[in-house]
Amino acid sequence: MNELYKFLDNLRGKVDTQKALELIYVLKAWEKLSNEKKVGEENSFDNFYNQKVEVKKLISIFEKLSKTIKLFKFYRFDAKFFDDQLLAEILNFVKNVSKLPKVNDAFYLNRYRVRTLNFSVPNQIAELGVKLLNCDSKELYVPFTNGFAYSYYTDKKIYADFHIFQALIVSELINILDNGNIEFCLTDALKDPMFINPNAPHTLKQFDSVLSFPPFGMRGKLDADNDKFHRFKVYKGRILDVAYFEHILAQTSSKAVVLMATGFTFRGGVEKAFRKYLIEQNYLEAIIQLPPNLYSATSIETVFFVINKQKTNNKVHFINLKNDSFIKRDGRRLVLEDLDVIVDIYKNKKEIENISAIVSNQEIINNNYSLAIDRYVISQEAKKLQKTLEKFELVQLQDIADIRRSQLFKDEGKGEEVYEISPSDFSKAGFTLECGKIKKIDFQYKRLQTYKLEPYDVLLSTKGTIGKVGIMGEINKTMIASQAIQVIRVQGIDKKEKAISLYMFLKSDLGQTILTSLAVGTVMPQISTEDIKKLSVPLLSKEQEKRVISNFNDELKMYNEIEKINKNIRSIHSNFLGGN
Repeated sequence: MNELYKFLDNLRGKVDTQKALELIYVLKAWEKLSNEKKVGEENSFDNFYNQKVEVKKLISIFEKLSKTIKLFKFYRFDAKFFDDQLLAEILNFVKNVSKLPKVNDAFYLNRYRVRTLNFSVPNQIAELGVKLLNCDSKELYVPFTNGFAYSYYTDKKIYADFHIFQALIVSELINILDNGNIEFCLTDALKDPMFINPNAPHTLKQFDSVLSFPPFGMRGKLDADNDKFHRFKVYKGRILDVAYFEHILAQTSSKAVVLMATGFTFRGGVEKAFRKYLIEQNYLEAIIQLPPNLYSATSIETVFFVINKQKTNNKVHFINLKNDSFIKRDGRRLVLEDLDVIVDIYKNKKEIENISAIVSNQEIINNNYSLAIDRYVISQEAKKLQKTLEKFELVQLQDIADIRRSQLFKDEGKGEEVYEISPSDFSKAGFTLECGKIKKIDFQYKRLQTYKLEPYDVLLSTKGTIGKVGIMGEINKTMIASQAIQVIRVQGIDKKEKAISLYMFLKSDLGQTILTSLAVGTVMPQISTEDIKKLSVPLLSKEQEKRVISNFNDELKMYNEIEKINKNIRSIHSNFLGGN
């Protein structure tokens, strides 16, 4: 492997390294076909090598080969980048190199990878995807393939498609050099699927096994309403993630394993509607959360959706591979320890503390169709705290309060002075009364009336910093909350008492555990407004409210005493000899 990369490094400044890489592998494929007598002697690699090397002669030979060999039908040798001397140098390397890396590794998993891609699937993830399918079918469909690592882990006939031309070249190189069995179609399968049922051309070919690693967050226009195969039941908008998944479903007769970004498990809008569709159709068999930092080109977190159209139960198996027992470090990246152990957990439907759980479809519905792993795979300590909550009479927060995420207000430089509070301004105990950041509002004055804070508003940090809680006191300034905050305004004549009770509940270990379980995302964790609205909170009796308010006052006294002690300590530090 190092021989190839050292040689390519030496070519820098002479030729584009990606074009050189492609030519090296095409020449190696030509050599192998020649050795296997699949090329006539006059057009063989050795016959060309043993004569004077000329670019124009190579073009002529490749033209002849294109009439019988698929690789040369599509590969275009661009003569303007190579002269006779450089071609001879590359030929010598190909003739004498001991061994080239596997085709997929060379084209997708190193610094010379295809420039049009920003994300390629490592061998290990591709292997896991194949093993999760666990099907006896003889065919495997891989739509939207941005890499062919999976081809090394299956002996099935592979049907693959993608719209990037170089993938066609790579697939043919794998067929020749790595003994692959890939039938590749160069197409955008969303707009023009090519694998059609030959007996009924108005329908798509059905596959028992489907594996896909579709692009994430791709934008595009798609005339879904006029799709002649009627694939798109949920998709709308400009982001194509759901459209990719719906195409996969349309060509799946039994099982599919699909790699998606973790955000697909919890985001709202069309993605939530699609998750709802999966649950209603009872297609979803498992969610397998992969660890972060598995990919060299991106830190994105990913998850396998396991689809089974032949399911006989109404449950979903959640498996969390972020647990330390499954991962080890390889330089900056993480790798999975033992794929067979993971497959065994999935195949035998094992439930293991902190790792996996089997959950009913109804529980997923109750969780607003969220498939975020932390909702379902939770620790025993968290389960105990949830049991504690069940001892209370519960009510959804939206039934006793108005909940609203704060909005951005631009500083206009003139107008009314407004104080913007952030989570760092929350008092550790007792009421929050002030903050330091000032904005001036003029043209946004009318909108300000909607979002300005009132006494006894409970403030909850739900973006970035999760779970920090504050409660507004009797403020005499115009204040607003930053965008990271949900404002909870308790309703009723006993607003103050109920707001204090809610504040103390959200600050408690029980409340914090629940809030943590609602958080989704890694780079910027957040809790949706919808989840806050549906949060179950205790409905306290008057006697219980009094006890909580007493605790609220006691906590404030304790923090005041702590502050006095800290002040005395600071005084000692400022003058170590003591005295005035």
